[in-house]
Amino acid sequence: MPNNKKVILFPQPLHWSFWDYTEGQANRIEEWYQRDLSQEGRDKFDALLKNTAKIKNHLEWGGKFKYLQGELKQEGIWQLDFIADKRQYRLHGVFRAGRRAVLLSGCFHKGSRYTPENALDTARKRGTALREGRATIHERKIKDDI
Repeated sequence: MPNNKKVILFPQPLHWSFWDYTEGQANRIEEWYQRDLSQEGRDKFDALLKNTAKIKNHLEWGGKFKYLQGELKQEGIWQLDFIADKRQYRLHGVFRAGRRAVLLSGCFHKGSRYTPENALDTARKRGTALREGRATIHERKIKDDI
């Protein structure tokens, strides 16, 4: 009789938490999530955060992560990519103390065009508002049932 070994998988610890940019009571990331993403888009977004949160070194988040160039790089703004509905989506964010990744904006990207067109400027302005204390953040619950 073959040796049947039962494999028990333990959940991996989360190394990162994700936080949404908020202005007053308006959670700008949740608004984008509900308004602009299809169910497939929401599922891919949730899976991206779930899997990325488990990777200790953000530089190892893979081809999905990069720092933006120029003024945006100087302000520490980075980008996470995901594909859903045959569309390329981008999340822009900044890091904060305590291994917090703050999501500033989300958009669709094709070629050199962003939709909305001002997505990068929005990320920059929101990053500034956050640094200056004119905006807050709200922790995004990472779904573990996907």
